[in-house]
Amino acid sequence: MAVFAIFWLCSCVDIPEPGSLAPDINYKNRKQYAIAGMKQTIGEFQFSSSTLPLKFEIVQISETGGKDVSALSEMVQVVRYTEPITGDEMEDELLLKTDTVELPAVSVNEDTGQIEVQEGNSIPTGEYHFDIKISNTSGSKTIEDAIIIEFKEYEMVSRSAGMAQDPVIERVADSPDQILFVGYLDGVALPGDRIDFTKSRSMGFKGVFVDDTAEGEVWRVNFPVQQSDTYCTWAIVDGEAVSYESENFNFILGRPGSYVIRLYK
Repeated sequence: MAVFAIFWLCSCVDIPEPGSLAPDINYKNRKQYAIAGMKQTIGEFQFSSSTLPLKFEIVQISETGGKDVSALSEMVQVVRYTEPITGDEMEDELLLKTDTVELPAVSVNEDTGQIEVQEGNSIPTGEYHFDIKISNTSGSKTIEDAIIIEFKEYEMVSRSAGMAQDPVIERVADSPDQILFVGYLDGVALPGDRIDFTKSRSMGFKGVFVDDTAEGEVWRVNFPVQQSDTYCTWAIVDGEAVSYESENFNFILGRPGSYVIRLYK
C-alpha cells in the first residue's frame, strides 16, 4: 500500500522537462526605484523550477508618459580597475591601474537578469517599463513589463529632528555643477553669511565652497553626490548676542546640474 501511495504522489507532481521554462518566472518586487546618474544594480529574478542556465535580453523599453527613452541606451564612459587598489596610490599611480570603457547607460546582465545602471547616465526622471526575453535550451519567453523602474533626480535620506520640516531639493538648470544652499529660520530665508555648511569629506558630498551670497551659500560640486552626513549651522541673532545651532541631513544627487537645497529651522 505504501509503495502505491508513493507511486501515486510521484505521478501527480509535474517534473519539468529538461530545458523547460517555468510558467511563473518573474521579478520579485517588479516596481523598483533608482536615482538618475548613479551606478545601481536592480532587480531579483525568480527562476522557479526553470532549467538553468537562463539568458536575459532587453527587448523593449518604454516610458509610462511616452517620454523619449534614448538616454537609457546612450554609451557611458566607465572606469574599470585593471589591478588591485591598495588605497595608498598617488593620482598618477591610480591612472596606471585604470582603464576606461564604454557601456550602455542601462543593460541587463545576461546571466542573472539584474538591470545594471552605469554611473554618469543622463536618464530623465520617469517610469520606465522593460520587456525582457528569457531563454534556455528549450526556447524563449518574453515577459512584457517584466520590471518597472522609476528614476528620480535625488533622494532625501534623512534629517535631524531639529529641522522644522524636510529639506527641499530642486534641480534648476543643467549647469553649472553647483548647489545653492538656502537656510530658513522661522520661515525667513537667511543670506549666505548667516548659514554655514560642513560635511564628511571621506565620502559622499565632495564639494568646494564658492561664495556667500544674498540668496544663500554656493558650493561647487563633483557629481554624483553619494550619501554622507552634511551639517548646516544657523547663526541665530538675538539683539547683540549671536548663538549657533547645527542640524545634519543626508541626501543623494545623481545627475550633474545646478541645484537649490532649502533647509528649515
